[in-house]
Amino acid sequence: MLALSALPACQAVSPSRATIAGVTVPDSALARRATQIARAAEPVEIFNHSVRTYLFAELIARAKRLPHDPELVYVASILHDTGMSPAHMSATNPFEVDGANVARTLLAEHGITDTRSDLTWDAIALHDNGGIARHKQTEVMLVNAGVSADFGGYLELLHRNDVIEVLRAAPRTNFVEVFVNAAAVVAARKPLAAAHSFVADVGYCKVPKFHLPSFCDAVKTDPFADYTT
Repeated sequence: MLALSALPACQAVSPSRATIAGVTVPDSALARRATQIARAAEPVEIFNHSVRTYLFAELIARAKRLPHDPELVYVASILHDTGMSPAHMSATNPFEVDGANVARTLLAEHGITDTRSDLTWDAIALHDNGGIARHKQTEVMLVNAGVSADFGGYLELLHRNDVIEVLRAAPRTNFVEVFVNAAAVVAARKPLAAAHSFVADVGYCKVPKFHLPSFCDAVKTDPFADYTT
């Protein structure tokens, strides 16, 4: 059974379609469970973004002829925003770390605790940090690339008809509004955990009185002033 086949057609990939734009969705027990976790935690708009992230990542891999592990790219893609959901949001971690920890727990339940687990964790934790992700392992780079493609990046590498098919399979309707509002919740609940990412920008735009201490302010006080040498 296709990992996404339990989804209603209005939510994501049609049950009768094993491939989208020539990309096969992984069919393992691990992939199916990752799908269930994301579906249960996320609104359809963000879940569909995760589906598009995987499909775009695979299309980019095809265009660049990059050998990689599709199952890991799928699991990281489908779970990468679960840390934004109330079900998986910690009190203090960045949402990227919360999502990465969801994946790590799932992989351990399936007996995966080695390099594949580390790769998946990094792919989620760095999914919105292209400056680092593009220098990491292929799977990490591809998840970041898939996320970027869903915001308009990498489109020069993709065939127009493939992009259209992806958007038909996992519609982008209302995605930006829902996504920004979810990020605003993260910014409001734990602003210090948002400091390193786009969530801080959302906080300044959407959260009243949102403020983060600056690095320059933080280093004005010498922590070693009371020490003698």
